Amino acid sequence: MATRARSEKPTQAFAFVLVGGILGVLGSLLLPFIGIGLNPIPGYSIGFAGAFWLAIVSAVVLVIVAVAMHHPHKTTVHIWSTVALIFSILGLANSGSYGLMIIGFGLALIGSIMGITH
Repeated sequence: MATRARSEKPTQAFAFVLVGGILGVLGSLLLPFIGIGLNPIPGYSIGFAGAFWLAIVSAVVLVIVAVAMHHPHKTTVHIWSTVALIFSILGLANSGSYGLMIIGFGLALIGSIMGITH
């Protein structure tokens, strides 16, 4: 009977993606309160509201994916890390140049790459 390849959990990758997702959510939710939400982001055809909601959804998905990728099976970690990579790129592309969002999605990008190479 074949056994599945088990390894240790990717704790660092999990932490990077989780913190990145949380910072992305906080940064997305703080934008309207600091007045940036009133101006459109230049270069976006979907407008600020679409980019804003896409950034929030990407950040929430990153938090959920971080919990899912904290698993001892390499295949599961690779799948969820790939999903995290996709959503961190989406969030990074829609974050503009706003502090917490850039840092958060950047951390999630680093964590997802760490999870893929785990």
